[in-house]
Amino acid sequence: MSDKKRTPVNHNKPQNTQNAKYKRKSYIQDVSQEKSNIWLLLPIILSMSVLPFITKLKEYNTHLSDYSWFTYNDEYTDLFLLYKQKFFLIITFAMAFILISKFFINRKELNFSYIFIPLGIYALLALLSSLFSEYRKFSFSGIHEHFESIFVLFGYCLLVYYATVYVKTERDFEIITNCFVVSIIVMGLLALSQYLGKDFFRTKMGLSLIFPEKYMNHLDLISFKFEKGRVYLTLYNPNYVGSYVALAVPFLIILALLIRKKFWKLVLYILAIAGMFIALIGSESKTGIIALIATAVLGIIIFSKKLIKYFYFSIPALLFAVCTVILYNRANDNILAEQLKKAVNFSKTEVSLQDIKTLDDEVVITYKNNNIHIKFFTFDDGYAYFEITDDDNNNIPLQQIEGYLSFTVKDDRFPEFEIGATEYEEDLCFYVTIDGHEWYFTNQTDDGTYYMINLYGKLDKIVTAPSAVFTGYERYASGRGYIWSRTIPLLRKYIILGSGADTFQLVFPMQDYVNRYNFGYYDQIITKPHNMYLQIGVQTGVLSLLAFLIFYAIYFISSLRLYIKGHYKSFYSQVGVAIFLSTFCYMVVGIANDSILAVAPIFWAMMGLGICANIKAKKCIKEEMSLAKSDTETKLAAN
Repeated sequence: MSDKKRTPVNHNKPQNTQNAKYKRKSYIQDVSQEKSNIWLLLPIILSMSVLPFITKLKEYNTHLSDYSWFTYNDEYTDLFLLYKQKFFLIITFAMAFILISKFFINRKELNFSYIFIPLGIYALLALLSSLFSEYRKFSFSGIHEHFESIFVLFGYCLLVYYATVYVKTERDFEIITNCFVVSIIVMGLLALSQYLGKDFFRTKMGLSLIFPEKYMNHLDLISFKFEKGRVYLTLYNPNYVGSYVALAVPFLIILALLIRKKFWKLVLYILAIAGMFIALIGSESKTGIIALIATAVLGIIIFSKKLIKYFYFSIPALLFAVCTVILYNRANDNILAEQLKKAVNFSKTEVSLQDIKTLDDEVVITYKNNNIHIKFFTFDDGYAYFEITDDDNNNIPLQQIEGYLSFTVKDDRFPEFEIGATEYEEDLCFYVTIDGHEWYFTNQTDDGTYYMINLYGKLDKIVTAPSAVFTGYERYASGRGYIWSRTIPLLRKYIILGSGADTFQLVFPMQDYVNRYNFGYYDQIITKPHNMYLQIGVQTGVLSLLAFLIFYAIYFISSLRLYIKGHYKSFYSQVGVAIFLSTFCYMVVGIANDSILAVAPIFWAMMGLGICANIKAKKCIKEEMSLAKSDTETKLAAN
């Protein structure tokens, strides 16, 4: 009897084992049969690994001199963005041509997924916002210091879809990944040179690469915007180094931990990670640090099973990382701790100069809740006098400064105020000195009303912009609180359609001169909201912002559900979870950084790769689970 019971068990065991081996083999064969076409991968490789490096000086016309808040000069130069735009548009048109050709040749091979619905809605609303924009010209060409036109936004969306169509095999992912890692290493070397004060772009060779030949005889006239030791890479501003690092570091760390087939790859990953941390520290990007911390928390949640299972490795690694950060912080005068303190410091701001009104018949200045009314009268013989009163129409005492038509205000409510007549371009005007800053006004205008003369010498009305959410906390996040507080009210105007692609600086209340002065933006043209979500909401509409968020939410939820299971045996799941954490980190950075052409294409390309990796990883994980179930049943049968 015992022999009869054992006989069927011995017969079934090798049979199930053979089936399991057969399943594994058949899947590998299916993958290997698909061939890579590096020519079709070039748009993705160029967007991720080449475009960020493009740096060349270009002279251009801003077409903004007619605006009162801009300079009279329309001729500007750009180093980091204009040629990137041209390069990316070539990539965009190439992708469009390839996809259109494929549609007519073999439309069955084109992919469709419900995740593309919100992406398509976002692209459509961006187009409609630009078509119906008051500033259509800028939406279709790109604007000063940004150059993210509607065609660039289309390129972002197209990049996502293109990746899902043409990235098919492990080899495809490896080619794209290897190119990206090499580009990160090169960026790391550039970061090291800038961090050590030996910026490659300050050398003769570096200058010859980015400046036209006609400038090479005047190198002594070339000045750099950022001080020595500050890392900016080729990304326009150190802030965007944080965005680049957010995409690179989580990606590299996960690959280093999960993909251990070749030792030389691990070495490259470690070198690339080290370079990115040098870039992050040298850029002083607080946003990048916070985003990495948030991503680390998400990573711990996703890898919790693995971390617990391999606690003998994960705990020492975590302690080593914490100790390294603490030691670095102490060795550099608590620089990290100080940056984080600033990032989380919510302190209410009180300003002395609260408002200035340029009215039809007077200028009214509000200082510490007290109003001073100024009227300026002139005569044909060139003489002028002032009438200065308070809210109760009482004259405010003045003391004339000897030899000048200038007066010191002798009233404790307005300490050290000075008011005097002067000339600007042969027209009489007057100035008011408040806390050491001179404000210029005139009523010698066509309509006879009062105007401010701004720092560009243009007449303009002062407007007090409405604010929301960050009112009173305008200095938060290095002054971002001011920009956010004046941008949020704009959203009510752009719920369905936005102001148009790349038009933020045209609709931001630039005439809010008093608050711009109070919070450090008086001599700056605010070109960006320093928040990707506000940028989308204003320029392409709140509905487009919702569509973008839904697009990412679908990806986020599907990725979380897929990778929290802890199956990372397949190449696709390893790359997929790396991309998932990188894109999440970028979305966190987007809270304090806007979309910029120097970095954004990497994010959008990663989104396409991430969607593609998830689809393939899901199949692999299902097969792994099926094989695991089969093996378990075999073992139970054997027992």
